[in-house]
Amino acid sequence: MSTHFLEVRQKQRVDVLGELNENTTDIWLALHGYGQLVEYFQRHFRGSVSYSRAFVFPQGAHKFYLQGTEGRVGASWMTKEDRLTDIVNQRLYLDEVCNWASTQAPNARFHIIGFSQGVATGMRFLGFSTVRFHSLLAWAGSWPPDLDENSQAATRALHMSAWFGTEDPYVNEAKKQERINRYKENYGIVPEVGIYEGKHTFDSDILASEIARLEHITLKR
Repeated sequence: MSTHFLEVRQKQRVDVLGELNENTTDIWLALHGYGQLVEYFQRHFRGSVSYSRAFVFPQGAHKFYLQGTEGRVGASWMTKEDRLTDIVNQRLYLDEVCNWASTQAPNARFHIIGFSQGVATGMRFLGFSTVRFHSLLAWAGSWPPDLDENSQAATRALHMSAWFGTEDPYVNEAKKQERINRYKENYGIVPEVGIYEGKHTFDSDILASEIARLEHITLKR
């Protein structure tokens, strides 16, 4: 048996909160977590939309039933199956999304926010994007253990803020410290780190304030 990977044309979903036009100054590429759909994920950001700020929500290409063979559907960015091919496909898809958004809003700066699996997806993409990102908000996420040199350099060049929950079942204190130490020692990446009271979810007040704060910080750089 032989295996082949063919390049094919596909349509992929992208949702937008806010307006993409000449008045848009900040675009947030928002990447959902495992098992989420952008239809529901975008609700966390409704209160942060403004005249000059918009959110762009690509959706992972892998869709599946969350339980059994019917009912609610979720999406993911990748699994361990054909992992490296999925990473390449993610980069191609996200770059198309960013290039499309930049043509709609030619004066906007780009930021990226990832939740859970979306954090690793975004960090792997940073080094291969044809648009420049100014900040990264990594929320309750797994940082790639194998971050390539391009994405290392891209991450060092932006302002990174990482948030972890006190009761997150996926990232305990030991895992958080191991992750921070590994990135500092191996990659020279030292993000701001914040803690929120809660589990594997957003804190809406902190989320809104961080989005505004990161835009302000990177505007002065």
